[in-house]
Amino acid sequence: MADAIFQKMSAALATPVGKEAASKVNEIITYEFPDTGVSYVIDLKACKAYKGKCEDAAASFKMDEAVFVELASGKADPMGLFMEGKIELDGDTDVAMKLGKVLKKLGNAI
Repeated sequence: MADAIFQKMSAALATPVGKEAASKVNEIITYEFPDTGVSYVIDLKACKAYKGKCEDAAASFKMDEAVFVELASGKADPMGLFMEGKIELDGDTDVAMKLGKVLKKLGNAI
């Protein structure tokens, strides 16, 4: 399920609206899903999202894939999940907060 979300995200980032939103952050963010052993990269410099790893990400999230799917569908509150320990963040919290704004601009495309 996460793979489909990241594919849609990559397509949305490639649009003019996506490129404009990404340019305001211009960083790399990673998502790691320990329960499935899969990682994804959101590269806002190159305006794409893909399966893989990146060692020099500005911010890295770690959570179960099911938690990510809940977040992406809007069924869960990111701050609440963070406070419950279901989401871990390593790196620049400002970049992480800005990612939320980028994703909101992409809206229904993901």
